[in-house]
Amino acid sequence: MKLFFQPLAALVALLFLCQCAAVDLRKGQIDELANDQAEQRGRALMQSTYEAMGYNALSSTETYEVTANFKWNGFWLLMPMNSFPQNNKKDIQMRFATNTFDGQVEYLEGPRKNRVYGVQSWQHYRQSNQESPMRTTNNAKYPWGLATYHYLIESPMRLLSAEIIKYAGEKIWSGQTYDLVFITWGSEEPNKEYDQWLVYINRETGFVDLAQVTLSDFWMPTPNSMEHATINFSQRIETSIGAHLPTEVVIQLGKPKENLNKDVYTISLRDYQFDTFDRDLLYPISGLAEYGDSKPE
Repeated sequence: MKLFFQPLAALVALLFLCQCAAVDLRKGQIDELANDQAEQRGRALMQSTYEAMGYNALSSTETYEVTANFKWNGFWLLMPMNSFPQNNKKDIQMRFATNTFDGQVEYLEGPRKNRVYGVQSWQHYRQSNQESPMRTTNNAKYPWGLATYHYLIESPMRLLSAEIIKYAGEKIWSGQTYDLVFITWGSEEPNKEYDQWLVYINRETGFVDLAQVTLSDFWMPTPNSMEHATINFSQRIETSIGAHLPTEVVIQLGKPKENLNKDVYTISLRDYQFDTFDRDLLYPISGLAEYGDSKPE
């Protein structure tokens, strides 16, 4: 009976969530501000946090890798949301070309141990292991996951080039004062092409502690209410190059919640290494145009 009600509960929850309206992170933030002042202050804050966290050192690297471990929270394991299947509580190795969307993930344990899934110029490929032949596929999950977690780690650096950056006021959250910066592309209004970000910059440390984001291009159809999440960078470490990179990231549905156990999943990151492998490892497909920090039209 328990096995019947678990998926039924997931279905009921999903149907309920479908009724919610789309999220606009501008609401209650941007409308009160003068455009020129908001843009100048917002861009200055993003530049300041980029420097405070040492992301200029990361931008000088060609490649890096990190060991990740995803811990999914109970109910959410029933939902078909995981872009790296069978990774729950198992180590994986993520490798990235800095400031691009090119990277790969290798399973270090579990039933998929040694398998490699990669994305190069938005083309997905897979290998049985690092030495085996590569074959291209049309899988949508892995490219989305690789691009998303790549961008998540590098976000203080990548967001600097956004078309729209505006100061969005201050907020006291969990006893700490934050400066908020609203970031998007194209136009301020919500749309299906670009995400919105609301970045929380800790006024004491200058670090990015939180970000509310909308997800316009999830790899599978989702209700509006599941297109809004909070990224809580709950722990950072000063790495060997001096950049303060996340070591624990809590993903929550909707607005920030002080109770970090109210998560969809939590990512632990450890053993960052920089320029320790040949960049060509991430470019096994010949003849593809390189897009860097952009997507094909």
